Order: sequence, then C-alpha cells, then structure tokens
Amino acid sequence: MTISEWVERSSKYIDRLDAEVILTHYLNVHDRSYLVAHDDEELPDNIQQACDIMLAARMRGKPLAYILGYKEFYGRRFIVTPEVLIPRPETEEIIDFAIAAKPKSIVDVGTGSGCIAITLALELPKAEVTAIDISDTALSVAQKNAMQLGAKIDFRKNDLIEGLTLPEEPLIVANLPYVDKTWNWLDKNSLSYEPQLALYAQKEGLELIYRLIDQINIPCRLLLEADPSQREQIKKYAKEHGFKFIRARNYILSFKK
Repeated sequence: MTISEWVERSSKYIDRLDAEVILTHYLNVHDRSYLVAHDDEELPDNIQQACDIMLAARMRGKPLAYILGYKEFYGRRFIVTPEVLIPRPETEEIIDFAIAAKPKSIVDVGTGSGCIAITLALELPKAEVTAIDISDTALSVAQKNAMQLGAKIDFRKNDLIEGLTLPEEPLIVANLPYVDKTWNWLDKNSLSYEPQLALYAQKEGLELIYRLIDQINIPCRLLLEADPSQREQIKKYAKEHGFKFIRARNYILSFKK
C-alpha cells in the first residue's frame, strides 16, 4: 500500500488531517508536504500496521494527542498522557496575557502537563515560576516536560494555594476544572478519555475557581481560563472578594487585587 492509498483509505473513517499526522509521526517526518512529494512510495509493512493500530484507536474516539503521546502548545511539543488534560489552543491566549503583564514571579495553579508554567518560564526567563498541582501523576508529566524543554520550575504538590506562602505581588495563572457536566454541547466520548478530576467541577463548573479566589489574600494579578458563559458569574464573585476586573478575551479573564 502506498502513502496516498493509506491516507485515502483512512480518510473515509477519520479526519484527513488526523490521518496525515499519524502517518508523518510514524514516518518520522515533520512536514505533511512530504506525503504529497512521496505519495506513490510504498509503506513498509511494520509502518502500515502501526498506523492501522493508531487509526483504529482514533476511530474509537481516542484523542489524537493521547495516541501520539504529545501535543503542540505555543510552538513547543509537550508530552501528554491520560493523566493530564490535552493542551488546548484557547489556553495559548493566557500566555499572551501573562507576557504583557511582565511579571517578576508567576504561580501556575493546576499545572497539569505544565504547558502554561513551562511556556512562561521559557518566554519570560527572568521570572520565577512556581507550578502547583494536587496530582502526583500530573506533576510527574510536568516535570518530564520541564526537563525536556529546559525550563526551570519550582514544582509543588498542593490543593490550590491553600497554606502556601506566595511571592510578593505574583501573577497567578489558573486553568482549573471548569466544565459543567450538564452542558449539552460537550463531546462526552472524546472527553471520557481525559482525567475527569481535571475537567469537571461542581457549582456549574465554578467550584474550584471560587475556592482559588477565596484563598487569595495578597495583592496580585490573576488570569483565569473559563468558558465565556461563566464570565459574568466569575466577575461578580471576584468583585465581592476584592478583585478589580481588568479585561476578558475569549476564554481568559484578567483581574487585579
């Protein structure tokens, strides 16, 4: 079977782009244009079999990032496993907000794969970065990513920031669980592969965001990711707890205390 034949056959069952990404992964090439330039090249049997296994997993709904074991985020490749959420494009906007703030210290709450903390440590090398998560397995993945990408991070296991002494006037960034299980637009099959603890929260998805706001008792900047439908509730709650709303864009909200 040639490269083009495998792609055409696979595209009947999954998205064509996913099929091409699977093939480039196993052919160890980084540019999908290689597939076009070598479309009549015969696939070795072992490569075809490996790709077929990935194809079957994708057909069952398993996210491509878990199949491949990595995901691109802000131009870098991060290891992802089923113990951490898959980095989303909408989360990249929190990086832009953070860079614009020019912080001296950053605290990433609920770091997961470490994509936010590590990206900020690399984009803002003069800033001190602390990454927090309650999950040992998530912290292990984040530490591997930090080592692989050469980022200096202070990793801590903790329940949000409860009991921690934070740097003076830090930038706190948080992509906490904010999904409400009752939302009728969810792709529940795909989400079933991701860690439920890192996805869902009680109180219409706002429980952990509210808890973090409750715990912050020092001057700081706060960047939160949340669904746009939750924006007004978060703004109201934050204002009641001494925060000034700065601005919002898409999934990101910015506050100051």
